[in-house]
Amino acid sequence: MATVQQLIQYLRANNHVGSASPITARDLALHFGISDGGVEVEMRDVIREAIIQNELIGSHSRGFYLIGNIVELEENLDSLQSRAENILQRRTNMLNSWNSQNPANQSSRVDLFVKP
Repeated sequence: MATVQQLIQYLRANNHVGSASPITARDLALHFGISDGGVEVEMRDVIREAIIQNELIGSHSRGFYLIGNIVELEENLDSLQSRAENILQRRTNMLNSWNSQNPANQSSRVDLFVKP
């Protein structure tokens, strides 16, 4: 499996810097010989680990890239916030639906919110 260092070196060496120059997880997985024939879970795990290790990897519908400026950073931050809000809204809907349909067996979980 590819290492974080190999991933970053590959992205830099092949000019995948900036949102205009993305590469798909599939293409990365094929390059590193780790394609699982579909969703490239192993490659996405390397990308997640790189972000955990403070690498600035952005993404959009066309692939992954090294974030090259503040605009790209903020676009990614806004996208992540929107995704988090949507997930928490689904959670709230599920919790409320359960509790309204099961008055004698309600969940004690509390609602969660994304801070502005």
